[in-house]
Amino acid sequence: MKAERGGIYRSRLRKPLEKEAALYLSSLKEDAEIFEEDVLGTEAHVVMLFEQGIISRKDAGKILEALESLKAEWREGRVKLEPEKFEDVHELVEAYILSRIGVEVGGKTHTGRSRNDQVALDIRLRLRRSLLEIWRSLLSLAYSLAGRADQEKETLMVLYTHTQHAQVGFLSHYLLAYLDHLLRDLERIEACYGRVNRCPLGASALAGSTLPLNRPRTAELLGFEGLAENSLDAVSSRDFMLEAAASCAILMVHLSRMAEDLVLWSSSEFGYVEFPDELASPSSIMPQKRNPCLLELARAKAGRVCGLLSALLLSLKGVPTGYSRDLQETKPVLWEILGLTLSTVRVMDRVVEGLKFNRNRMVEVAFQSYAPAVDLAEALVKHAGLSLREAHRLVGETIRLAVKKGVRLNEAQDLLEEASTRILGVKVSLPRRIYERFTSPQRIPAERLTLGSPNPKETRRMLKDRKAMLREARLKLESRIKALQKAEGKLRREISKLKPR
Repeated sequence: MKAERGGIYRSRLRKPLEKEAALYLSSLKEDAEIFEEDVLGTEAHVVMLFEQGIISRKDAGKILEALESLKAEWREGRVKLEPEKFEDVHELVEAYILSRIGVEVGGKTHTGRSRNDQVALDIRLRLRRSLLEIWRSLLSLAYSLAGRADQEKETLMVLYTHTQHAQVGFLSHYLLAYLDHLLRDLERIEACYGRVNRCPLGASALAGSTLPLNRPRTAELLGFEGLAENSLDAVSSRDFMLEAAASCAILMVHLSRMAEDLVLWSSSEFGYVEFPDELASPSSIMPQKRNPCLLELARAKAGRVCGLLSALLLSLKGVPTGYSRDLQETKPVLWEILGLTLSTVRVMDRVVEGLKFNRNRMVEVAFQSYAPAVDLAEALVKHAGLSLREAHRLVGETIRLAVKKGVRLNEAQDLLEEASTRILGVKVSLPRRIYERFTSPQRIPAERLTLGSPNPKETRRMLKDRKAMLREARLKLESRIKALQKAEGKLRREISKLKPR
């Protein structure tokens, strides 16, 4: 492909762009991410131009044939990206068409269109594809968590606040908490997809065209659910990118916190989990090491995504309404956010599937813990008539004595009675069966009455509900994919009709 240094857009400017300035200005390398989207959008635009009588069938066919040839060359790796020659992918694609079929016909490709609505289109096309990939991978991770939660319904463990023992529950409850985080992430991705999937094409530079462009038709051919209607908004807005980036950042924060838990749990001090060999990392010098490097990198990449979101916000905050070249710099930031998020979701899915939980260790810690303290305090409220504050003081003193004597809470009933006389001035006691019910770790979760607690009945209900939510999310994903496939088939048929025989 040949191209003049002057470029096909420099009608007003008599001299070609200086080489270093051209390299600084060009976004061509970053535009590799939207190369096929640019070809796709151009094909739909050309079909619409023919249908509206703006260009002839013959000319449309020649342009489409050139575009299909370019796409084939791109997929074969035969297209060179030369930033010193082309400002962006839009110029490259149009220059290729001109080199193939001449300016008399090829020059009609860009009729009624600006790079402003063109790049907005390409970003939306690329972004919706990435959102669907993240949606699919996130669903897989969520299903993995649901499956592991189902397996660990009876695995007793201590739940934590401030990294200290808090209350006794089940591992399934922890995993369901992760799952609920991800279900909200799925909702955000779905809602964001709906706002991304709006077509800006036909807005031209920013105020539309005097030509009879059929904007709904190009939207239909490209599988959009509607239009970014206001022409100025269509080319100027990038909040759909911010929303996608923010959704990714929130998701990455969730994955980072999950990773942090698992890093702690894999330590010798916890000993709750073990990574399979294929997901653990060695040390260059210490032969015994099984390092959770994947999870450490997940934490770091989450920080990077949050930083990139800030960069995106700052890039946009001072851009006046309309199109300014600042917007060019938002694309590589978005591509990196999407790539980091997708790879992290996929890695976390592998981790969740491959983890080995040390159930015996979790049970051992639960039985040694004073985490039943709040349950004992509530038993005193229900069965001894104490106020919560009295019960809190009494159980706190009982645990102090138990720690001093080296006994567990379920062995400390006598200490409770001793402490009550000193703390409350009256002897307080519970029937033995009541005391055991509310201090035995394996029995406590079944005593919880509140909705959403680790009570085994609640766990089973939540699992059932979450699996139904996942099925619904999968159906929604499949419907979006089928809609795009249907639109693609329609566009392929229209292109086939117009291509020269």
